[in-house]
Amino acid sequence: MLFDLNPKESQKELFGREEELGELVRLLKARRWVAVLGPRMVGKTSLVKVANTRIDQNAVYLNLWGAKGTQGLLNALVHGRNSSRGLLQKVKDGVERIEGLSVGPGGVSVAAPKKPLRTMWDLLSMIGKQKGNYVIELDEVQELAVISGHLLKMLANIFNTYPNMTFVFTGSIFGLMRTLVEPKSSSPLYGRSPAKLYLRPFEKTKAIGFLDKGFEEYGVEVPQDMIENAIEESLDGIPGWLALYGNSVAVGRMPLEKALSETVSEGLKIVREELEHFLEGRDRSAYLAAMKAAATSARWSEVKGAMEARRRSPVNDATVYNVIEGLKASMLIDEQEKVYRVNDPMLRTLLLTTKIS
Repeated sequence: MLFDLNPKESQKELFGREEELGELVRLLKARRWVAVLGPRMVGKTSLVKVANTRIDQNAVYLNLWGAKGTQGLLNALVHGRNSSRGLLQKVKDGVERIEGLSVGPGGVSVAAPKKPLRTMWDLLSMIGKQKGNYVIELDEVQELAVISGHLLKMLANIFNTYPNMTFVFTGSIFGLMRTLVEPKSSSPLYGRSPAKLYLRPFEKTKAIGFLDKGFEEYGVEVPQDMIENAIEESLDGIPGWLALYGNSVAVGRMPLEKALSETVSEGLKIVREELEHFLEGRDRSAYLAAMKAAATSARWSEVKGAMEARRRSPVNDATVYNVIEGLKASMLIDEQEKVYRVNDPMLRTLLLTTKIS
């Protein structure tokens, strides 16, 4: 069902991504490493999970949202390995010889190894030594920025040692992801950058088609003008918001206006949490000022003016440039004809209607 709020896992549930799915499957069958890029709620996880059903390879999916450091990556790897039943049986015996890991009724568990990086390498190495091809999927890889140096060296070693292991990375092209897809000559992955696959929000006609098909699956009739208004006012072409709205109408049986209001309310909670997560470790004042300016569309001078007004002091051009490029790379703003604009309708609403300091 299109309005299922969980990531899609079968092709019949994936709408409007035939071209992107075909390209991802082609690359994985050729054993190319791939970076799937796009803003949150656009369907990156769904695309990756559906592609797993189209390739004759073992997939290990790692959800890295909130994972911090080597221990977080190790925990995610163990969880992903436990979810792959075939792989669980293949490496069960050898896991017990890895420091910090043990095997019980629920699968592999991880303690607090003295050298988590070594433990992780031993586990990945064990997977790489198995027969067959394996795809390791690092969802939201930007979460691992604090261990980028160690991670890049490990990935380079895997690339050189285990050709049967392919990696898929998802996220926005910022920080660690940029380092992966655009490695400098000093990077361990120089000359081995993954192929880039971009996921964009739906155009209006495709967004309408998504809602039409979803409502048809539930036998619910919604006037076409109401669908178009919902898209234009609040949902845009973000699949996650479209599905949330459709679910409220078709499953929650809410009246159309209330469903849209509830979708916006829930959406604002989600983007508020994600915005706070994004701002961690960044110049909060500068980024918020730039985003609030771009929420109503702004040129360079207007973004700079907003940053200076918030700080009550001059801001040099280099700082403005770095903030704008960071927001563009994170796909939080877009640039067209030298005008910057926040992409996500929910984020626009949050920035314009909520006091965030």
